[in-house]
This record gives sequence, structure tokens and C-alpha cells, in this order.
Amino acid sequence: MKSLRKTMAEGSTYGRFMILVGVLVLAPLAVIPFFPEEADYVSAFLMPGGISAVLGAAVMLLKKNPETRHMEWQSSLQRGSLPVMFAWLYGIFLGSLPFVISGLLPFRLAVFESTSGWTTTGMTVVDVDAMPHVILFHRSFMQYSGGLGFIAVMVMVVHGKQSAHMFSAEGHIDKLAPNLRASALTILRIYAILLAFGTILYFLFGMEFFDALCHAMSALSTAGFSTRSGSIGAYDSIPIDIVTIVLMLAGSTNFVILYFISKRRFKRAFKVSEIRFMGGLIAVFFPLITLSLIFQGGVGIGKAILDGLFGVISVVTTTAYSTSDFWAWPPFCFALLVLLMLVGGGIGSTAGGIKLVRVYLMLRAARLNIRRRLSPARDISLPQYERPQGRSQITAELIGETFGFVTVYFGIMVIGTLILTLSESVQVFDAMFEFTSAFATVGLTNGITRPDMSTVTLITQIVGMILGRLEIFIFFVAIYECFRKARRFIEDRQRAAN
Repeated sequence: MKSLRKTMAEGSTYGRFMILVGVLVLAPLAVIPFFPEEADYVSAFLMPGGISAVLGAAVMLLKKNPETRHMEWQSSLQRGSLPVMFAWLYGIFLGSLPFVISGLLPFRLAVFESTSGWTTTGMTVVDVDAMPHVILFHRSFMQYSGGLGFIAVMVMVVHGKQSAHMFSAEGHIDKLAPNLRASALTILRIYAILLAFGTILYFLFGMEFFDALCHAMSALSTAGFSTRSGSIGAYDSIPIDIVTIVLMLAGSTNFVILYFISKRRFKRAFKVSEIRFMGGLIAVFFPLITLSLIFQGGVGIGKAILDGLFGVISVVTTTAYSTSDFWAWPPFCFALLVLLMLVGGGIGSTAGGIKLVRVYLMLRAARLNIRRRLSPARDISLPQYERPQGRSQITAELIGETFGFVTVYFGIMVIGTLILTLSESVQVFDAMFEFTSAFATVGLTNGITRPDMSTVTLITQIVGMILGRLEIFIFFVAIYECFRKARRFIEDRQRAAN
């Protein structure tokens, strides 16, 4: 085992990714023995998964990792950007092939469905009631694996010199153990326990075991794919709704905080600023939406309370499971959901959006700015906030980075909105909602995302989902790295020619 691990660590990073993605695509075949009538779909998974694994092994044997003597000056994001982007784009491509080979979707829609799955967005262009079990499992398993992240999954098996840079570039800020592999294994252990917990409870409360497993994977990854066209609401069960709420909250929580909770360090976990901020958001938005449903929507008190709580948590965690029709809610409720959709979940979690801690820091910055204007000039304060790793100061550099990210975030929102406005000839608000839902990896749709959408709309939504899942900057850094490597290659060839 040690010699195999050493050989893999010395081989090509890209080859390892090809093997990993191939294995993940083969995983849905595990359900075939339980549904033997779907044996015709075996080749749809065996061909892309097996070929990818074989090609990956060949690449590892033929190609070594590039030397890193020219990389000392680069940041972790720069060093890890290209491998991470390759892993995600390759995963999206390979994940789309079972849909195509089985004849269920054309390639363009298969790529969309695969992107939505791996990025944990949850938008869909398939009729789930007409899909075989193996495909439904494939969709949910993509979301579960995508929530963990390709790099985190790979690090659990093998690790090399570049693993730390890729782990950081993928958005993992968590260090749960002394070394990277132990941290990744801890994350997997926590998620495996939560998955088992959710699956068992769903089954006990009335779901079939297959549906329970698929819904637990999707809820925990804050994704939203369902095996029913009516989503969670199709079960009309309060216990199932409660289990879903717990899984969604767990999935949208920073991995480090989940680790604290698993070790029963509750005081430390609930001391973190973003956890308190999420609690505050729920405490404010839940009664507002509930009262609006009662007085504007004519909904009964009991149902308004349940639907309001579920809706608030579903949207702020960017899961978008539903127990009722959001589009039938009063406009005021819907406007509040849009605000929650933008906020998103915890940083370092499976949830999308701007992220809780960034919104919290912006509000703190605004409050401090007002306070300084009202306080005496000699009043000097050193604002702090609680991170999972401990107490930190709110520095001018941190505020600058936060506002810089949010500025870019809204800039992309504007561009995506304008593109959808033109490509679909819809109102600005409808286009903004649709693109924001994809960009924040929420998955709600007002009808713009459909099988016959234009190619421009499809590509825009795909790019939005990828940017939202990978926290924007890695995408641009990867493009920069491609141009930089291409320029250096040309310069080396020119020097060799001279």
C-alpha cells in the first residue's frame, strides 16, 4: 500500500483526477443489483468510468508532475488553480456521459445536469418521475461528492506536495487535524455519519430506503435534487421536514464547526460569529415570512409556521427543497427569500451565495463606520469577530478583501442578468432571479431554465454555477495561469530555436 501510494504521489496529478472521477462515475452501478431490470444502463456508466480510470493510470505512468522550481513565488491559489479547474471541468464532462450514452439527454442538456449536480446547485432539466433509479442515484451522488469537493476526496486516498495548494484553492479553509489527509478523512467521517443518520431517519419516517439515501445525500450537500417531482413536499410529513432541516443546516455549516459539535464542544461552536448571524437571520426572517403567509397569503397558522421555517432554512442554506409552491407566496415573502438566497451559507461549507461571514463583516464595517462618525476622535476600538479557528481582528485589509469579493460578485450578477435578459427576452427581475439562483447554487427556477432554453442561456447558467461553487477567483486565476504557461512555453521554444 505504501509503495502504491508513493507511486501515485509521484505520478501526474491529472492522471489521479481521471482515476478518481472515473471511480465516482462507476459508483452508481452499486444500485443495479437492487434494480436488475435496469441492467441495460450498466454500459452507460461502465464505459466512461472504466475508460477514464484506465486512461488516468496510463497518464500517471507516462507523465510525471512538472517541476516546481518556477512556482516558489506563487500563492496557493495560483499553484492549485489549474489542477482544480481541470478536476471540476473533467468531472462535469464525464458525469454528463451516462445521460448521453443511455439516450436520456442530448449532450448540451447532459452537461447542464452534470454541472448542476457536481456544483450542488440542483437545477434540473429532466423529468425525475421518468428516470431510472440508477440515474437518480447518479444525480444525488454527484451532489454528495461535489459537496465534499474533488480535492478533498482525492486527498483522502493519496497526497503529494501539491495537495495542500489544491485543497486551499478549492475553497477548503479547514484544518481539523495536524495534517491534510487526516483533516480530509475527518470531514468524510462527519459527513458519512450525517448521511447514515439522515438516511435511517428518512426510512423510519416513511421513505423507501432508496429515496431516503438519495434525499439524505442531496440535503446534506445543500443541493436539492429529489427523486420526486414534488420535492420534499410530496411526502407531506412533518418528521421528514424536520430531518431535512437538520441536514440542510449541517450541510451549510463550516466543517470546523461541525467538528466542534461532533466533539460536543457546543459552547465553542455556537460562539462563532457566522453561526450567531445565521441564527439572527432565521429569527428575523422566519416571523416576517410566517406573518406574511398568514395575513397576505391566507395560509393557516400551523401550515404558515411550518412552511415559513422550512422555506427560510431551505433558501439560506441554498438547498431549495420545498414543502410548498414558493411562486404562490405573497411578493413580500418572495422578496425576503431573494435576500436570503444572496446571503447563502457558511464559508467552507457546501452552501453557495456570498456567504454568511462576508455579509456579517460588511454589516459590522457599516456599523463601525457610523460609530466612528458619532464617537469622539480619541475613541479607538479594535473590532474583533469569532472564527472557527479563534478570535480575529476585523482589519482594514479584511474589510477590503470582503468588499472586493462582493463587488465582483454583484458585477457578475449584473452581467449574467443582462445576458439572460437578451437571450430569453424576459423582464430584468426574472433574469436576475434565474441567474442569481444558479450563481448562488440555490436551484430555484422561474421557468427560464428548461430543456428548450437557448444555448446562450445554457452556457451562462453553467458558467454561473461553476463560478458560484468555486468562489469566483479560482476561475480567473486558472485562465491567467493558462496564458502564463502558454507564454512561457512559447518563450522556451524561441530560446531553444536560437
